[in-house]
Amino acid sequence: MSGPVPCAKHAASRQGFTLLEVMIAMAILATVLVTVFHSQSQSIAMANESRALTTLALLAQSRMAEIEGRQDLSTGQTTGNFGSDFPDYTWTVNISQPPGPGSSALRKIEVTVVHDYYPKRPCKIILYRPASLNTGR
Repeated sequence: MSGPVPCAKHAASRQGFTLLEVMIAMAILATVLVTVFHSQSQSIAMANESRALTTLALLAQSRMAEIEGRQDLSTGQTTGNFGSDFPDYTWTVNISQPPGPGSSALRKIEVTVVHDYYPKRPCKIILYRPASLNTGR
């Protein structure tokens, strides 16, 4: 005959996890998952905002280049959008004569581009140039 046999009741109670252990593990897992998902969501939002701000700057430079190439600049304000290529972006151009003596031949060009979802983060470029470009002809 062999030695003493462990009680079956004792062996069965030692197997598996208790309900309390499972609940604690689930709470820890839920906390970690919420943190990871929040971090991922914040990362995506920051990437979208960064993309929008980069596009703002590029569109403002493009609009300024178009205006800068004009032969004569008359004062005034115009607004518009970038069409179906960039439907969420609008621009405003303000051409004025800067104050001060001898500035009648100068123009101040202000180009402002705004994204519809980030209206508090516009991109503004200012350029001073002669009112009329003399090409020497």
